[in-house]
Amino acid sequence: MKKNIKLLFQILIFFSFCSLFFAQTENNAKDDFICVKISKKRMPQIPDLASKDGIFKEYSFVVDDNYKNLAKNQSPEVLFFKYTVTDDTTLFQLASRCNITYDTIASINGIETSEEKLKGKTIILPTCPGLFINKNKGESSLEILLRESYFSKITTKNILYDIEGKQFFFIPNQKFSPTERAYFLDSSLRLPIDKDKFWISSDFGRRKNPFSGEWKNHNGIDLAANVGTPVYAVKDGGVAVCVNMDPTFGNYIILSHDRGKMTSVYAHLSKIVVEKDQVVKKGDIIGYVGQTGAATGPHLHFEIKQGGVAVNPETKLKLK
Repeated sequence: MKKNIKLLFQILIFFSFCSLFFAQTENNAKDDFICVKISKKRMPQIPDLASKDGIFKEYSFVVDDNYKNLAKNQSPEVLFFKYTVTDDTTLFQLASRCNITYDTIASINGIETSEEKLKGKTIILPTCPGLFINKNKGESSLEILLRESYFSKITTKNILYDIEGKQFFFIPNQKFSPTERAYFLDSSLRLPIDKDKFWISSDFGRRKNPFSGEWKNHNGIDLAANVGTPVYAVKDGGVAVCVNMDPTFGNYIILSHDRGKMTSVYAHLSKIVVEKDQVVKKGDIIGYVGQTGAATGPHLHFEIKQGGVAVNPETKLKLK
């Protein structure tokens, strides 16, 4: 009897939260979209992802009902719950337990890669499978990819959800494309040179130029290695630039990744073995270490740029 009363009480709380969710639904006259404003603070908190938990049980009921609605081409009931991850649960384990695709959870929470750690984070859990497309440019590479793929397909039938100022269009029952899935599942970078073949001779950041003596930004890292050591593509991509005998970089390559959202630079090569516009896979040999251009010794100058801005490769590579 006590259990039934407790469950009833939780369900009443849930529906009271739902009424708060959608109390601010409005028609955006400028864009002619229905905009639903949602407060993350007012989302029902799921204490435990177990069937004995009343809130999770209600969440699961709505999810199951939505799958049936989608199968019948009926409009789903899109509600939002939240759950704080307290252990090492992965995105895939969370998605499986909640019976919601990982694509859905990743797109609304800004989770950029399948390897992202969730422990300590409060995750938004929608009750319907689909993709949430950022109305604006987006903050992560994945959000940018999704926006470029789907924004032109948005119509007034797609509801705009405003979650504390961050706006998403929702496309029900949509999953990542093969390109987006490949990016999401294989976002890690391999080393440009095998781990036991190099040592770091110069770090990223301000340093004194070895030729001029001036203090300048060093936009990459230098990996000292023997001439002829193989150099590998750190990620799938295309060869955007191949240059021979540049005064500064000598023989160098620029690879483009993720539709140009990221580039990687490989300079001072003794030999280039790829051609411009060639498609390469992560781990393919693209050249060999050399001492061409303005180099005081044999090494690979390696850079990573995201959105045209140089980032420290040591934050992206497992160098140690």
